[in-house]
Amino acid sequence: MKTKINFLFTLGLVVILANYVKAQEKTDSAVRAFQLTLVTPLGTNGVESGNITNKLSINILAGYNGGLKGTEFGCIANVLKGDMDGAQFAGYANVNLKTGKGFQGAGFLNYNHKEFRGAQLSGYANVVLANSNGFQGAGFANVVKGNYKGVQLAGFASVVTDSMDGFQGAGFSNYSRGNTKGQIAGFANFNIGEGKGPQISGFGNINTGDFRGVQLSGFSNINTGRTDGVQISGFINYTKVLKGLQLGVFNYVDSLEKGVSIGVISFVRNGYHKFEISGNESMYGVLSYKTGTRSFYNIISVGAATRSDKIYWGWGYGIGTIVPVKGKVDLNFEATCYQVNEDEWYTNRLNLHNRINALVSVQISNNLTIFGGPSWNVLVSDITDKSGNIVDSDYAPWSTFDKTYDNETNVKMYPGFSLGMRF
Repeated sequence: MKTKINFLFTLGLVVILANYVKAQEKTDSAVRAFQLTLVTPLGTNGVESGNITNKLSINILAGYNGGLKGTEFGCIANVLKGDMDGAQFAGYANVNLKTGKGFQGAGFLNYNHKEFRGAQLSGYANVVLANSNGFQGAGFANVVKGNYKGVQLAGFASVVTDSMDGFQGAGFSNYSRGNTKGQIAGFANFNIGEGKGPQISGFGNINTGDFRGVQLSGFSNINTGRTDGVQISGFINYTKVLKGLQLGVFNYVDSLEKGVSIGVISFVRNGYHKFEISGNESMYGVLSYKTGTRSFYNIISVGAATRSDKIYWGWGYGIGTIVPVKGKVDLNFEATCYQVNEDEWYTNRLNLHNRINALVSVQISNNLTIFGGPSWNVLVSDITDKSGNIVDSDYAPWSTFDKTYDNETNVKMYPGFSLGMRF
């Protein structure tokens, strides 16, 4: 509420000063070495103040002057009808209606209606309604309506309505239409155009053109163009074309040019997508789907078997990689983990079948590959019988290691094999 009152007070004072003097202005202009004003027109330049450019200007409360070539001080506000070349210091606001060059420091607001080159520091906001370059630092927001070259730092938001040749940092959000040095925000970054440098945010980054650099966020990175670099997020990454690395829970790439997409689920449209039917010593029938790239893919799998008058079935997840050998022969290294349900729809106790496969695959045709190879299995279980007593799992067909630990968790290890086909 106090901020709103300050803003309205400052704006009202500026409007009153401008309108009061405007009716008495002349078209002639002059340059004077010094002026002292209480409140315009109560000052050394009187009603002529709007036509005079000063080298040293002191406004005890607030003043309206024609221009500045030097330094200006105001306890409340400095308002210039013409150009500013030098430095302005105000307790509340500096307002320039034409171009500015130099430095502006205000407790609340710096405003330039036309181009500004230099540095602006304010407690609340810096606003330039034209192209600008230099530095902007504000407690709340920086706004440039045009192109900007330089650095923007704000407690809440930095906005450039056209291209940004520089860096933006804000406590909440940054916006630009083309960025060359990067953006860092507490919540989100938006760049509508080509982006370079880092995009780092607590929640999400959005870039709608080609991007070169690093996108790092707590939740999501989205780039609708080409990404040359890295996308790392706490949840989801998306890019149209990737040359680099994606790391997240969910990743989507329309076209992978070079690199790798690593996640719990990675979908690369022009990548590796295979269905697989296989069998092994523990599960006689297994159906799997593999998605990602040949260098790193995700495995979603379900399998079943019957032994000792029991039905075993499990659902699992894994990761794998393909190492080319020669021609149509590859090596596949995979690690999967299944939650095994023993003679019931769902076993709510720990019953994990962890499996490492080393497979040799041979491509028979474009749509058919056969494979086979050894595996190493580790079964970790603490399942109970109907009375709630801990019992050993009967799932393992054999074991070379069998031990129950003090926490009543049983671990079995045994070698095995896999055979199957993928298409």
